[in-house]
Amino acid sequence: MDRLAHRLPVLAAVVVAVVATMVLPGPVAADPGGPWWEVEAEPEVPSPFYDSILYSEIGPRLREIEQSSNRVRVEVAGQSAGGRDLYVATVSAPEAGGRLGRYKAIANMMVRDPEKAQDMIAALGDYKVPVFVNGSIHGNEYPGTDAAIRLIETLAFDDSPEVQAVLDNVILVVNVVQNPDGRVLGTRQNANGFDLNRDMLSQTQPEARATVEILTEWNPLVTLDLHGFVNPMLIEPTTPPHNSNYEYDLYLKWALEEAYAMEDSLFERTGLSAQIPYRDFGDGWDDWGGQYVPMYAMYHGSYGHTLETPSRAELGVDAHEAAVWGALNFVAANKDEMLHDQIEIFRRGVLDIPQLPIPDELLDETQYDQYNELVVQEFPTAHVIPVDEPLQASPLQAERLVDFLLFNDVEVEAASRAFTVDGTTYPSGTYVVWMDQAKRSLANTFLEDGKNLSDVQGITFYSPPAVWSHPLLWGATRTVVEGDLDVATRPVNNATAARGTVTGNKGVAWAFEPTSLQAFRVANGLVADGVAIQRAPDAFSDGGHTFEPGTFIVSGGKSLANSLASKEGLDVYAVSTMPTSVAMEAQRIAVFADEGTRHALDQLGFDYDTVGTADVNAGVVEDYDVFVNYSRSWNGLQQAGRDSLTAFFAAGGDYVGLRTTGIGLATSAGIIDVDVDAEQGNAIVDVAFADAGAVGGYPDLDEAFVYTPAWFTRLGDGVESVATMGGGDFLVSGYWPGWEDSGAAGMPVVVTADDGDTDVTLIGLDATFRGHPENTFRLVGNGIFEGLD
Repeated sequence: MDRLAHRLPVLAAVVVAVVATMVLPGPVAADPGGPWWEVEAEPEVPSPFYDSILYSEIGPRLREIEQSSNRVRVEVAGQSAGGRDLYVATVSAPEAGGRLGRYKAIANMMVRDPEKAQDMIAALGDYKVPVFVNGSIHGNEYPGTDAAIRLIETLAFDDSPEVQAVLDNVILVVNVVQNPDGRVLGTRQNANGFDLNRDMLSQTQPEARATVEILTEWNPLVTLDLHGFVNPMLIEPTTPPHNSNYEYDLYLKWALEEAYAMEDSLFERTGLSAQIPYRDFGDGWDDWGGQYVPMYAMYHGSYGHTLETPSRAELGVDAHEAAVWGALNFVAANKDEMLHDQIEIFRRGVLDIPQLPIPDELLDETQYDQYNELVVQEFPTAHVIPVDEPLQASPLQAERLVDFLLFNDVEVEAASRAFTVDGTTYPSGTYVVWMDQAKRSLANTFLEDGKNLSDVQGITFYSPPAVWSHPLLWGATRTVVEGDLDVATRPVNNATAARGTVTGNKGVAWAFEPTSLQAFRVANGLVADGVAIQRAPDAFSDGGHTFEPGTFIVSGGKSLANSLASKEGLDVYAVSTMPTSVAMEAQRIAVFADEGTRHALDQLGFDYDTVGTADVNAGVVEDYDVFVNYSRSWNGLQQAGRDSLTAFFAAGGDYVGLRTTGIGLATSAGIIDVDVDAEQGNAIVDVAFADAGAVGGYPDLDEAFVYTPAWFTRLGDGVESVATMGGGDFLVSGYWPGWEDSGAAGMPVVVTADDGDTDVTLIGLDATFRGHPENTFRLVGNGIFEGLD
């Protein structure tokens, strides 16, 4: 079967749909109770180095510009984690303002039918290319936002030849302040404690999702992400390793020349010099990870750059402004050729054209030759995602994954009939993500297992992770198809809602297993609502079905069971006899943890209080039932804090410790007798799970993420191993040099202990890393529930 045959009706339909929707959307109202430019003043932490614009002043200033200039439109793209508006300004020549809908339609067509997009550009006759500027993703890197506002003001009111040339060729899309919370609070992170420039592949935060929507709406030719502080000013492209899913030859051709243009403009306007990592560094500033805004934008065909201004003072604003002008002038002079190669990125995907290596003339063989083999790869034919059990381990997570892919502009289709892959027959309706699509790079980044880079010599990552795989780390089953796949498919616009089943008509109660985040959310919600619910810590059988340890059991009529199945997507079973179980009740949970662990607890539906070192030292943990600890060491506490925790444990308080720090506190406090070993890793690994409540809901073998993997080398009396590192070739993908000789294979990575009063669960995996590995969030939930008596 011709691999494009399944797509031809889709392309025709898209053309009709796009032409029919060539209208300019109106501004989005952030608050139906008042206009977006009326911002309530609040205490703010401004830059201590210059008179930075306050967040509360940005909305009114943008409104003033919009009312005074017919070149500027301002919209609210959403709200931050702290509820503050995200302002997006679109700056264009007045005559282009009424045609923005057409420009967006062409941007959309580029990824549906690149050749048709070329025809639309020719017919339009005056195509202006979108350039995206992202201001101050790190809240305390103030100059980016101030420079963004300066750019908007100049383009709004100046009539110089330079400004006219830019307006004749460019539509500037500015995310004025991507991190309002951080700007107000004077922090790098947002109100939830997340570094937004590590969240673009996980998209746990609203600010990241708003940026995704901008990028998928515009497919900007260039993305400039304004940061600080590196002196001399840093202008990407980066050092290796370069991610193998990029069309890096096309990216580097223009990104490097554009960097030179920004460097020249910086010097001409400010006298400052710049450094370009690709040219000037050996390693250590890579673009392997798509968690950064410019790298994520590259998957959408954008020539992405991080700009690190050299100064925290007003000079830092000047530097950003000067460098961006260099980029805008470069685009104005080269837009046709740059656009041609951007469309070529998409055309390669649609037509399944192989990647090409970095051209020899752009390689420095002393630094880059050894990495060129990582740049080029062969894409699979497709990724197949089953919808329902038994082929799909988690229908709920499959639904989440498919909706996530669609949100990111990845094309997902559904099989029109049953088909077979490697002896397994998949029913009609099974999701198929073909790799002959414009954004194959992004699709494959999300869906592949990743590569094992552990043997690559001299490799350095600026920041983890080195690997991510949404199916493996989110718990959704998918199959990679390398050869021919003969099946007709149809496009889908949203995932089919997972619908659970009800087995049995009546019994003493209804049971649902702890195999999904949703199961935990529902269980915690029932507890909060005062519904009587039990948890069976051990496996049991009833009605021919063997239930997972940790299964939830709730009393009620058939209508309750039907609601849990139809509305919550859970598989519910009638049980004829009540198994050994404990009553679930609201637990008082104290959490000393990072943003990822807090996010995991939110996703699991737990109510908890965050505590800090001062709180622990003040003895507040003694008022709780469970202490979840990710990052507080025993030695980091005052004696009063140690005494308080000792009293907490003596009174039967339960403990869940994560990573080496959480494990270390438990051993130092004497509540468990284990020895532990650890290394620096950055990988997805196989994990073998026992039949125990602390790991209830997991199959015998599953995957997990590790960054600082810890494993237990000795278990004292009363300590039980409930999960072990896989044996032999346990590393699936990532970067962990020497993993084969680490001694981790087959060793315990999750252990429990119960002295009759205090329940202890220690997790050596990075189960909640930056909120991404959703499938292992349940380990923390099980650990909390293990303390129920």
